[in-house]
Amino acid sequence: MCSLTESELEPELVRTPLDPSAIKVCKKCKEKPPCVNLRGSDTYCKTCFLTAVHHKFRATLGKHKAMRPGESVCIAYSGGGASTALLHLLKTGIESDHKKLLFKPVVLHVDEGAIFKLDPKQRIENIREKLDYIAAHFPFKVYVSTLEQSQRVVEYKGDGELDLEFEAERTNELYESIENIKESSAKEEFINCIRRHTILEGAEKINCAKIFTGENATKISIDLLTGVSLGKGGNLAQEVGFWDKRNAAITVLRPLRDVPAKELALYTVFHRLESFGEPTIGTGKESLFSIRKLTEDFLVGLQNDFPATLSTVFKTSDKLQAHQERMVEGNQSCVLCDGTLDTEVDQHNALQATQWSTIVSSRGKALDTDDLNPASLDFLDLTALKLTDPSCNPDPSNDECCGQGDGSCKTKKPLSKTDLMSLACYSCMRTVSNFKSMEKIPRKLHEQVQRTRNRNAMKNEIQDFLL
Repeated sequence: MCSLTESELEPELVRTPLDPSAIKVCKKCKEKPPCVNLRGSDTYCKTCFLTAVHHKFRATLGKHKAMRPGESVCIAYSGGGASTALLHLLKTGIESDHKKLLFKPVVLHVDEGAIFKLDPKQRIENIREKLDYIAAHFPFKVYVSTLEQSQRVVEYKGDGELDLEFEAERTNELYESIENIKESSAKEEFINCIRRHTILEGAEKINCAKIFTGENATKISIDLLTGVSLGKGGNLAQEVGFWDKRNAAITVLRPLRDVPAKELALYTVFHRLESFGEPTIGTGKESLFSIRKLTEDFLVGLQNDFPATLSTVFKTSDKLQAHQERMVEGNQSCVLCDGTLDTEVDQHNALQATQWSTIVSSRGKALDTDDLNPASLDFLDLTALKLTDPSCNPDPSNDECCGQGDGSCKTKKPLSKTDLMSLACYSCMRTVSNFKSMEKIPRKLHEQVQRTRNRNAMKNEIQDFLL
């Protein structure tokens, strides 16, 4: 048993706040007066603080040996403080550092106005404001795309002209697909998946095999606990680690993962950088709006009283490693997040119990009583039992196929929620289960599921003939 009593913990809980006047010099250089208090008695002068942030950034890149000379890297720029600080750190590393960065950054901004169905004029003004700032302060090429038209990437040359058009049909399609989701937590995860696919496709269009994102230590800590709560255990290492290799052709890197959000905010203030933070669907909402919002408020609130909270959670993410056997090329991946499928139920596990409970509660008396016989439960095929819903099966009399044997069949077959859930990982299954109607999912996702389903059906038909 723990020997600590409430009385022994009380001095730590009621600790008096730090008196700034009690510290006279910087903790690092021991000369200049401090102007930054990061945690507890860790106070630094402006010069030492900025040097420390820059060193963390360079050390993260150097430790992982992520980049090669002359390589192009796409910088995912949202307009917030973290991505703006990332651009400034890259500019400093290329122009001012003794050991200069030798790769070539290319900026990609993805507009998300379709989430709120903003007016096209307002979206153009918001985009131009951000891109004008980048063009005026950073010597990088700038491209822009939109969340609903990921295949269209436009270069901005800094002359005020922006050849970008919004298709009302695509905007309405994305907006309705988000409104088609019941829970707020599922909406946030769905938007994150759409955003990730848009950035990956944009990087491919501008010929970049690597992407830098502005995710910092604070966000990664929140993502870690949120991911555990949402059941992302199998793919969590990809979402919070330095490397994200879920896409075979393009790798996502997080060079700011060792820098907390507070330090990045102070960095932007000291360098007088301008940020253009846009609201999300969770902005201004209460803690119970979503699991992510609740986790964020919990960790940030706990950090105020216990300064080591975020660093402790963040260090846990360093110990996570991706399952190498599941990342082998050829293994099927989730159609939403590109993570490896972790929904196998060959052995008795919690997922199998959850699926069985769902089947019994949803089908009720319609379930064959022979299936409920204890003697037959060990030999029960849950996958086959899930797919016995008549609404999921296409017309068996229709054997026509227009494909070429590669899953390219265009035959129209009704797409059910079961079809999509069978191609999703455990965490994304929860998102799919919150879809109100399968008719309102994005067109690209519908085509991908249809193509994968056709390919799997073809594979099942010929697997007995393979050597």
